[in-house]
Amino acid sequence: MAEEDKRDPGRTGNVGDGDSLHERSEHGLSDRVRRAMAAGLEAATRSKDDFLRAAGAEVGAWLERVDVQSELGKVLSKMVVEVKAEIRFRPREDGTLAPETTSDVKVKPGTKP
Repeated sequence: MAEEDKRDPGRTGNVGDGDSLHERSEHGLSDRVRRAMAAGLEAATRSKDDFLRAAGAEVGAWLERVDVQSELGKVLSKMVVEVKAEIRFRPREDGTLAPETTSDVKVKPGTKP
């Protein structure tokens, strides 16, 4: 068989046409990497969706069982809310009174019974 008849089955041209084996292998590799990344991202997206669906169902079931009023009462009974307010009435130029307020609110942990 003549030297010019020996061709790589994946090639379309002769050895001298500028399409080197190195260029083809890099192109094939980058195509494989792109496809692998796409498959990996697709699998990750499916996993995330499955996880969120399962977690959403669990949270929904928990919310149906929880007694929010009771839980809120427990939290508030362990806290001390201190509110200080100051209200002053200042006369305006037109003779009416205008309220001026300042306030300070602090939430402290309650004492253990």
